[in-house]
Amino acid sequence: MYQTSFYMHVDSYVKLSAAAKRTGMSMHKLIIQLMYRYAKEHKKMQVEKGTVQYQKMDNKDKWQVFRVALSEKDYELFTDMRKVMKKSVSYLVALAIKKYLDTLVGKIRNNVFNYTRLKYQSGGIKDGDIKIWILLWKIEEKLRDCIT
Repeated sequence: MYQTSFYMHVDSYVKLSAAAKRTGMSMHKLIIQLMYRYAKEHKKMQVEKGTVQYQKMDNKDKWQVFRVALSEKDYELFTDMRKVMKKSVSYLVALAIKKYLDTLVGKIRNNVFNYTRLKYQSGGIKDGDIKIWILLWKIEEKLRDCIT
C-alpha cells in the first residue's frame, strides 16, 4: 500500500463525507470508484503539452488534507491520470467528486452500481537511445456480489 494525501477543499470533503454516510461506503472507496469512472474519459481529457493545472486557491482554512492508502495499481492509475490529463491528483479528485458523485451515490443507493476494478501493466521497450514506456489500464466492472 502507498500512503499519500490529497489537498481537498472543504466543500468537496463535506460532500464526500455525506455521500459516505448515505451509502455506507468509506470515503476512500468512493474516491477510488470516482477516479475509475473519471479515467474512462481519458481520451477526451488528454493534454499533450503544458504544465499541470492545480485547484484554484481559496483561504487556508477552506482546505483539508485527506490521507489515503492506495494499492499499487490505484496509485499508478492516479499518477498516470495526472500525466495524461495534466492536472494534479487532488484536482482530478475534486473534478471527479463534482462530476460523478451524485450519480454514483444514486446507483449505490438503488443497488444498481457495479463496482469497478483495475488491471494495470507497464513496461518499457528500448529502441536504440530511445526508451518507449507503455502504460496499460483495463478498467472493468464487477457485480456487487463479486467484491469482497
